[in-house]
Amino acid sequence: MKPKVQEAVAELRTSFPDAVVTDVADGDGGAFVSVDPIDPGPAYSQDETWLKFHISHMYPDADVYPLFVRPDLVRVDGNGHGEAITSGSFRGEPALQISRRSNHRSEIDTALRKILKVEKWVSER
Repeated sequence: MKPKVQEAVAELRTSFPDAVVTDVADGDGGAFVSVDPIDPGPAYSQDETWLKFHISHMYPDADVYPLFVRPDLVRVDGNGHGEAITSGSFRGEPALQISRRSNHRSEIDTALRKILKVEKWVSER
């Protein structure tokens, strides 16, 4: 893994002390990362989900996108997930894909900041 990717994973571990943060090198300098558990928020029947994503070798010059949560995450109100959440897979594992691209990133949009923004977006839906 490239040093900036290693730094991003270390920052996630520090910021999510009650979660297990795992990383698997992708062979190109990036990493496949999992943060488990996170709280999806009160709109969902489940109290927790995992969040998985790829930090590419181009990080920090590339967006951390897309992100994935458990495939059986359901809303308490029975409604569908709405825009930006679709069925998909992460590394061959069923998952719900969260498409929240940061088109106009700045240097402060780190992997941690992106994960926190997506976690907040999901919990407020």
